[in-house]
Amino acid sequence: MTAAQQNHAGSCLCRRIRYTVTGPLGLTINCHCTDCRRSHAADFATLVEIPWSAFRFTQGEDQLTTYTTESGTKRSFCRHCGSILTVWSEADKTMLEIAPSTLDTPVDVRVDHHIYVRSRAPWYTIRDDRPQHQTVKDA
Repeated sequence: MTAAQQNHAGSCLCRRIRYTVTGPLGLTINCHCTDCRRSHAADFATLVEIPWSAFRFTQGEDQLTTYTTESGTKRSFCRHCGSILTVWSEADKTMLEIAPSTLDTPVDVRVDHHIYVRSRAPWYTIRDDRPQHQTVKDA
């Protein structure tokens, strides 16, 4: 299956929370901002954009906890296993982002670009040829 697949299912690590995405997946980004690096405990976060209207929790939504950063970005995660399931901003209520690693359905996503490379972890070198943007605004 490819990212163009029309129906996707996903879940957190402990599988208490499950969701579906109807329709194709959008752009895939590697975000190097400090908030994404810390919240994902990784050098960057890989996220896929989707319309809010295509996303639906099918189980365990009451098991979510949401954290809001100083910049206003919200991350919802499972209060049991800690898996981050959704990332969004109140400034754009039409789109949200999910981590493709939480998808249960096979997908073949490819990174479209890197954002917030000005905050890139100093020990990590971006080795692909995808476009790199200092912030999200110049993407």
